[in-house]
Amino acid sequence: MKNTIIIFSLFMAGITSLTGQNLHNGEWESDSFFISFEGSWKIEKIDGKTYVVMGEDFKTKKAPDLKIYLSKLNYKDIDADNASNSDTSVFVAQLDSYKGSKKYLVPSNINISDYKTILVHCKKYAKYWGGSPLN
Repeated sequence: MKNTIIIFSLFMAGITSLTGQNLHNGEWESDSFFISFEGSWKIEKIDGKTYVVMGEDFKTKKAPDLKIYLSKLNYKDIDADNASNSDTSVFVAQLDSYKGSKKYLVPSNINISDYKTILVHCKKYAKYWGGSPLN
Protein backbone atom coordinates (compact mmCIF):
# COMPACT_ATOMS: atom_id res chain seq x y z
CA MET A 1 0.00 0.00 0.00
CA LYS A 2 2.80 2.43 0.90
CA ASN A 3 4.52 1.81 -2.47
CA THR A 4 1.24 2.50 -4.26
CA ILE A 5 0.90 5.86 -2.49
CA ILE A 6 4.48 6.81 -3.36
CA ILE A 7 4.02 5.85 -7.01
CA PHE A 8 0.72 7.75 -7.20
CA SER A 9 2.34 10.84 -5.64
CA LEU A 10 5.21 10.73 -8.13
CA PHE A 11 2.72 10.29 -10.98
CA MET A 12 0.67 13.30 -9.85
CA ALA A 13 3.83 15.41 -9.46
CA GLY A 14 4.70 14.55 -13.05
CA ILE A 15 1.26 15.61 -14.27
CA THR A 16 1.51 18.92 -12.39
CA SER A 17 4.92 19.50 -13.96
CA LEU A 18 3.53 18.91 -17.45
CA THR A 19 0.31 20.89 -17.10
CA GLY A 20 1.40 23.57 -14.66
CA GLN A 21 -0.04 24.91 -11.46
CA ASN A 22 -2.77 27.47 -12.08
CA LEU A 23 -2.13 30.53 -9.87
CA HIS A 24 -4.69 32.96 -11.35
CA ASN A 25 -7.06 33.12 -14.32
CA GLY A 26 -9.66 35.38 -15.81
CA GLU A 27 -11.08 37.18 -18.81
CA TRP A 28 -9.65 40.33 -20.38
CA GLU A 29 -11.81 43.43 -20.12
CA SER A 30 -11.27 46.21 -22.65
CA ASP A 31 -10.85 49.76 -21.37
CA SER A 32 -12.62 51.21 -24.41
CA PHE A 33 -15.55 50.27 -26.58
CA PHE A 34 -13.36 51.10 -29.59
CA ILE A 35 -10.60 48.59 -28.78
CA SER A 36 -11.04 44.91 -29.53
CA PHE A 37 -9.43 43.18 -26.53
CA GLU A 38 -10.93 39.93 -25.30
CA GLY A 39 -10.37 36.35 -24.32
CA SER A 40 -9.01 34.42 -21.40
CA TRP A 41 -5.67 34.45 -19.62
CA LYS A 42 -4.03 32.58 -16.77
CA ILE A 43 -0.89 32.77 -14.70
CA GLU A 44 0.66 29.40 -14.08
CA LYS A 45 3.79 27.88 -12.68
CA ILE A 46 5.49 25.29 -14.90
CA ASP A 47 8.71 23.58 -13.82
CA GLY A 48 9.41 26.31 -11.27
CA LYS A 49 8.89 29.21 -13.70
CA THR A 50 5.87 31.52 -13.82
CA TYR A 51 4.11 32.38 -17.07
CA VAL A 52 1.27 34.58 -18.27
CA VAL A 53 -0.62 32.39 -20.73
CA MET A 54 -3.07 33.81 -23.22
CA GLY A 55 -6.02 31.55 -24.01
CA GLU A 56 -6.85 30.19 -27.44
CA ASP A 57 -9.74 32.69 -27.49
CA PHE A 58 -7.46 35.71 -26.96
CA LYS A 59 -7.55 38.44 -29.59
CA THR A 60 -6.80 42.14 -29.72
CA LYS A 61 -6.22 44.99 -32.12
CA LYS A 62 -2.57 45.42 -33.12
CA ALA A 63 -0.64 48.34 -31.66
CA PRO A 64 3.03 49.32 -31.77
CA ASP A 65 3.97 48.99 -28.10
CA LEU A 66 1.65 46.72 -26.12
CA LYS A 67 3.14 45.52 -22.85
CA ILE A 68 1.88 43.22 -20.11
CA TYR A 69 2.10 44.60 -16.56
CA LEU A 70 1.12 43.53 -13.09
CA SER A 71 -0.19 46.29 -10.84
CA LYS A 72 -0.60 46.69 -7.09
CA LEU A 73 -3.70 48.79 -7.76
CA ASN A 74 -7.21 47.37 -7.86
CA TYR A 75 -8.54 46.79 -11.37
CA LYS A 76 -11.15 49.58 -11.08
CA ASP A 77 -8.42 52.09 -10.16
CA ILE A 78 -6.27 51.53 -13.29
CA ASP A 79 -6.21 54.16 -16.04
CA ALA A 80 -3.87 55.37 -18.80
CA ASP A 81 -1.99 57.62 -16.37
CA ASN A 82 -1.08 54.96 -13.81
CA ALA A 83 -1.09 51.70 -15.82
CA SER A 84 2.69 51.59 -16.25
CA ASN A 85 3.67 53.72 -13.24
CA SER A 86 6.80 52.11 -11.77
CA ASP A 87 5.60 52.87 -8.21
CA THR A 88 2.60 50.56 -8.60
CA SER A 89 3.21 48.41 -11.70
CA VAL A 90 5.89 46.05 -12.94
CA PHE A 91 6.67 45.17 -16.55
CA VAL A 92 6.21 41.49 -17.36
CA ALA A 93 6.64 41.13 -21.14
CA GLN A 94 6.15 42.71 -24.55
CA LEU A 95 2.93 41.47 -26.18
CA ASP A 96 4.04 40.05 -29.51
CA SER A 97 1.04 37.96 -30.51
CA TYR A 98 -2.40 39.43 -31.09
CA LYS A 99 -4.43 36.26 -31.40
CA GLY A 100 -4.51 32.83 -29.81
CA SER A 101 -2.51 31.07 -27.16
CA LYS A 102 0.94 32.35 -26.21
CA LYS A 103 3.11 32.03 -23.08
CA TYR A 104 5.08 34.95 -21.63
CA LEU A 105 7.73 34.28 -18.99
CA VAL A 106 7.32 36.36 -15.84
CA PRO A 107 10.72 37.60 -14.60
CA SER A 108 11.84 35.54 -11.60
CA ASN A 109 12.18 38.59 -9.35
CA ILE A 110 8.42 39.27 -9.51
CA ASN A 111 6.34 37.91 -6.63
CA ILE A 112 2.84 37.46 -8.11
CA SER A 113 1.21 37.63 -4.66
CA ASP A 114 2.26 41.31 -4.38
CA TYR A 115 -0.09 42.31 -7.23
CA LYS A 116 -3.85 42.72 -7.69
CA THR A 117 -4.29 43.32 -11.42
CA ILE A 118 -2.91 42.13 -14.75
CA LEU A 119 -3.10 44.63 -17.58
CA VAL A 120 -2.00 45.51 -21.09
CA HIS A 121 -0.88 49.05 -21.86
CA CYS A 122 0.41 50.77 -25.00
CA LYS A 123 3.33 52.58 -23.45
CA LYS A 124 4.33 54.53 -26.59
CA TYR A 125 0.95 56.30 -26.82
CA ALA A 126 -0.02 56.07 -23.12
CA LYS A 127 -3.16 54.08 -23.98
CA TYR A 128 -4.52 51.64 -21.42
CA TRP A 129 -5.76 48.63 -23.40
CA GLY A 130 -7.49 46.78 -20.58
CA GLY A 131 -6.94 44.26 -17.85
CA SER A 132 -8.41 41.97 -15.28
CA PRO A 133 -8.27 41.50 -11.52
CA LEU A 134 -6.13 38.61 -10.29
CA ASN A 135 -8.47 35.96 -8.83
